Amino acid sequence: MTQLEKKLKDIVSSWFYKEPLLFSAVCTHRLVENPMLSVPFRSGNMHIEFSSKILDGFPDSLLEEYFKIEVFRILLLHPYSRQPYNAKKMILMLASDVTISQLHRIPEGVILPGVEYLKSRDSAYARALESPGRVFMYENLSFEEWYKKIYDLVAESSKGQNAGASDESMENLLVQADESAALWEENEEAQNKLKDEIKKAEVDEGWGGIGGELARSLTEETDFSFDYRRALSKFRANIVSSNRKLTRMKPNRRFGFKAMGSRYDRKANILIAVDVSGSITDESFNHFYKAIKNIFFLGIIEKIDVIFFDTTLKNLKPVTFRKKIELDEIKGRGGTNFQPAIDFYFEHKTEYNGLIIFTDGQGQIPVMKGNGVNILWIISNRLDFEKCRQWINNLPGNKSTYLPF
Repeated sequence: MTQLEKKLKDIVSSWFYKEPLLFSAVCTHRLVENPMLSVPFRSGNMHIEFSSKILDGFPDSLLEEYFKIEVFRILLLHPYSRQPYNAKKMILMLASDVTISQLHRIPEGVILPGVEYLKSRDSAYARALESPGRVFMYENLSFEEWYKKIYDLVAESSKGQNAGASDESMENLLVQADESAALWEENEEAQNKLKDEIKKAEVDEGWGGIGGELARSLTEETDFSFDYRRALSKFRANIVSSNRKLTRMKPNRRFGFKAMGSRYDRKANILIAVDVSGSITDESFNHFYKAIKNIFFLGIIEKIDVIFFDTTLKNLKPVTFRKKIELDEIKGRGGTNFQPAIDFYFEHKTEYNGLIIFTDGQGQIPVMKGNGVNILWIISNRLDFEKCRQWINNLPGNKSTYLPF
């Protein structure tokens, strides 16, 4: 291990306590030395590349700052977001630099090509950077808006307009930017991994020293909203489609008797497992009851059976979902064990087209004992949802949502 590699690993180790989100983001990537690189860092393809040729002489504080800025870029998803049609990568990088500069004060000694380019082309931007006491005093634009603005500036410059710094220095900035963004391409898997880390930071309040503007931008860029009605509708649609029967007695509406028609068996049954442990409130249950009643009492589902559980099943024989169920009627309020409810569903799987579990998600991960399942977990609140959504969605045939009330 070289001295530079050791320094970078020491920085990452220090972030474990003081910058947990930065630490988590770096851990999703592979740190790789690239001796051919002529810029300090670049990222993409789940790699963070660094140049020992450039960074070897950097003081520790400057080295950490350049490293931190590259990780900010990753967290903002710039290397992995969908790019405009025929996008110029060098302009994407310039826009990324400027976006970061309006969210994070760039220390003296750190040179970002995008910042330098815009300073040379826009006098108002240059004056804003010199204003004391503020991170940024200029147009508050998004990454995409900066791309368009800088694209237009580069186009004007290529026509010989708005000349500021020398052509040679401007050309050098553009070459650096192009190299820095060489690995950038849309990557949905990378986006999802990083969004999960950002969501975890919000739930655990693990922002570390990240400033308020950057934290707000990260949460705005990450879609935390999830419409539970949409999840319930999809669950219902899966049940209906599973009961589709092809028939030649009924013509297809589009192709007549040349293709099979279809009909739907309306005898669809679902099972609902309700967590009645001590952490579930009556208010949460009432919200859940209302959501289920509104989505399923539409004539599509013939029967809804309900079981209750905490560490064990509270009723060995399901009860029919009825107009009003009081939790006080159910003797529960203990701990939580999902396995008895899951086992009951698999034991009676031929009787039901799907299972809905209402819970706060606080319990041991259950074992699935079969395939072809259709299970929807409805978590009682968003914070608990963020803590358990990943392991639920990793279970085959399982999806999750939460009540937003």
